[in-house]
Amino acid sequence: MKINFWLTSLAAGILLAGCTESVVKPTIESDTNAVGVAAAIPATGITVAAYKDTGGYISSGFSFLNPTQVDKNRQAVGGSSYTEVYGFNIPEENRARGIRWNSDDETTSLWRPQGISGFTKNGVRYLLITWYAMNSAEFKGSRITLMDISPSSATYLTYRHILLVQPTIPATVSGYTQYSTYAPLDIHGGGIACLNDKLYIASTNLGVRIFDLNKIIEVATGDDTDTKCGKDASGKLYGFNYRYILPQVGYYDINGGADPFSSLQLNAEGNAIWTCQYYAGSADASIVPKIFGFPISSDGTVPNSGIQSVTPKNSLFDGDHAHGMQGIFRKGSNTWLSCSGSPTESYGSKARLARYTDGDANTVRYRWPYGAEALYYEPTYDYLWSLTEFEPNAGAANGSAVNRCIFAVLFANYQ
Repeated sequence: MKINFWLTSLAAGILLAGCTESVVKPTIESDTNAVGVAAAIPATGITVAAYKDTGGYISSGFSFLNPTQVDKNRQAVGGSSYTEVYGFNIPEENRARGIRWNSDDETTSLWRPQGISGFTKNGVRYLLITWYAMNSAEFKGSRITLMDISPSSATYLTYRHILLVQPTIPATVSGYTQYSTYAPLDIHGGGIACLNDKLYIASTNLGVRIFDLNKIIEVATGDDTDTKCGKDASGKLYGFNYRYILPQVGYYDINGGADPFSSLQLNAEGNAIWTCQYYAGSADASIVPKIFGFPISSDGTVPNSGIQSVTPKNSLFDGDHAHGMQGIFRKGSNTWLSCSGSPTESYGSKARLARYTDGDANTVRYRWPYGAEALYYEPTYDYLWSLTEFEPNAGAANGSAVNRCIFAVLFANYQ
C-alpha cells in the first residue's frame, strides 16, 4: 500500500526504521494531507429493535448456578512466560501481567479465542473469554471461559470452558445428535462486555446477544455425550461433554449499516456499548469502517436513541481508513482500537494499538502483539487487557510457534 507523506523529517525517519514506537510517549504518525473529521455525531439510519426476550425455553425445569458455583477444572500459567509467545512485543515498562493457557488450549486447532471481559464477584476477580469452534468441532458453535485471576483466591488461575447455547433448533445437523429445547450458538464472538451479571456478546450480522451469568446450567458429561446437545425425551441435558452451558436470554437486532459487529466493549463511563467494524484486504480498501456507540441504562436496556458514530482515521492504510479493527475501548472522546494487518511491521508484529481522538486527522499508534484481538478495561487496577488468538500451524505468521496468551498493560502509558 502507498505510504503517505509524513509531517516532519523525524517522523519520516521513524517510518523508515519500521514505525518505531516508544514506551510511554508513542510515535505519532501524521499526514499533512489528512483532514480531521467531526467528533462523535448522531448515527444516521441506525436502529435498535426492541429487546427480544428469548429466555422462555429455560423458564421452568432448570436449576441455575452463578460463577462462584462453577467447578473450574483447568490450570492456567502465570509469571512471565506469556512474554515468550510469538509476536509479543509490549515494552517491559508497559506490562502489567499476563497469563498462558494450559498446553491443550494454547495449541488446539478446534477453538480460537476472540473476546475478553471481566467482573468481580464476592471479592474474586474473573476474566471471561469467548471462543469460536473450527474444523471438526465447528458444529459446537461457541463457548466462554470463566477464569479466576485473583492471586489471593484458592482457585487462582483455574478456569472452565462453558458452552454457549440458544433456543433455535436447526432443521438439520451434521456430525452430532440434536435434541430439543436448546442448540449450539454459531457466532464468532469477537467481543464481550459485562454489566451487572449480564453478558453482551457481539453477533457479527445480528447485533448483540445477551446472557445472564446467574443462569449457568450443569449438564451431563462423559464420553457418550461428546456429540449430543439439547434436552432428550427423558429430560437429560447435554452439551457436547461440557459440564456447563450458558443459555442466551435475549438479543438486540441492530439495523441500518452498523454491522459487521466485529467487537464491542462497555465504555469507561459505563453508559454505552461501543462496537467496531472489521474490514481488511484489497477487496475492502475503499470501505470506510466506523465505530458506533449505543447508550445502555443501568438496568441493561439498550434504547433506540442517542446512537453515535465516529469515523476513525489511520494513515497506515489506504485512504486513511481504520482497517483491521479487532477490539475497541472508549473513554470520553478517545477510542483505543486493537488493529491487525498493518502494511508495515513494528517489532515483529503487524498489529497496533491505535488511539484515536474524535476529530483528529490520524491515530496515535503503539506496538502491539501479533494476533491481538479484543480489549477490556479493568478500572480498579487501570489495566487494559487483550489476548492473542493463533494456534501453532494455523497458516499464520507464527508458523509452528505458540501465539496465544492473555495480557494486560498499564493503561496510563497509553493515554
